[in-house]
Amino acid sequence: MSTSNIRKLAFLVLFLVLAGFASAEFKDLRYFKEKVVVSDAFTEKRMLSEWLTSLKGTWGDTPVYFYDSGKPGATVLIYGGAHPYEPAGTIAVYVIMENLQLTNGRFILVPRADMSASTEGILGNAYPQYLHIPTSWGQQKYRIGDRETALIDQWPDPFTYVHYPSKQNLAYQDLRNFNRTFPGRPDGTLTERMSYAFMELIRNEKIDLVIDFHEASLMYPVVDTYVTHQRAEDVAMMAAMMCQIEMPMKCEVSPKGLRGLTHREIGDYSDALCVLIETAEPFIDRVVGRVTEQLMIDGKDEFLERASEKGLLYTSYDISDAPTIDHRVARLLTASLELIKMYDQFYPDKAVEFWYPRFTDVKTNGLGSYLHDPASADPSRVFEN
Repeated sequence: MSTSNIRKLAFLVLFLVLAGFASAEFKDLRYFKEKVVVSDAFTEKRMLSEWLTSLKGTWGDTPVYFYDSGKPGATVLIYGGAHPYEPAGTIAVYVIMENLQLTNGRFILVPRADMSASTEGILGNAYPQYLHIPTSWGQQKYRIGDRETALIDQWPDPFTYVHYPSKQNLAYQDLRNFNRTFPGRPDGTLTERMSYAFMELIRNEKIDLVIDFHEASLMYPVVDTYVTHQRAEDVAMMAAMMCQIEMPMKCEVSPKGLRGLTHREIGDYSDALCVLIETAEPFIDRVVGRVTEQLMIDGKDEFLERASEKGLLYTSYDISDAPTIDHRVARLLTASLELIKMYDQFYPDKAVEFWYPRFTDVKTNGLGSYLHDPASADPSRVFEN
């Protein structure tokens, strides 16, 4: 065999070895299952495909958890994971699922709104695959994931994404962005069908209040903020005022000219009030240094501190008191609590009586205090996502 052919063969073998390692990591993330121990208030688990059967058997299908007191009150839908690389939203939903106490009314909780997006990392960004939350019984492991539906599930991207039904032109990759495809359509792409199924869930279950958990870059103007549909503006404004007791919170009204977002389309195409909540996530800022699991956990980055000193951020940042994962989850919990409590004030005939941890609880006791050990729990209360 010639030297040239030997060299080619060596490169081929090297490529196959590297591809083997990469495919093993991809498979590990794709099929990893997160565990959650539901509280005593849990009543049943259903699948999103019940509201659109074409999702059955796809990576767009996702578990939907019902907590029904059996007594009158509003129905509240809270979901995270619309953008899985914003994991505080998913973890906040898990904390609610594990600790919710419910006297009247009903909660519907979805930790992984875009299941597909949680099974793939952002291509080319060298993000870690998982984060680990320390608890008294060990570590709880969660996927980090991507912003958009995985390419393996929806491909190819169009040159231009034309939103349905507004016909507004959006960025091509937003056709895989769960928060740009509402209200969806039953015969559209996988992401559009997922959005449509959520709309059917909202309409058929007669949901009163929808809360969408997100995280945002500190260099993004909409950070530490409620983004609300006009019909929920009074509720969100008052809730933002109540949040000031524990933490600063802003409020913005959903723009009518930008289509596809949950806070715009859910409010326009259903009777539900819809509010999106953003909290600050240093991990996704473009100016940070190494993007590691440690950054995801502790939020400390010297480049963000320099950006803060130069007035380039839209929220306060101090590296000695950075927004940790505990802090970010805690913010989402209190922001949602105050929204629901303010909803009760505006609609007393539909008041919901409930409890789950808030900002002060998590900051005092630690996030791990509110995550339970699946190995020692009643197996009938342990679910996988």
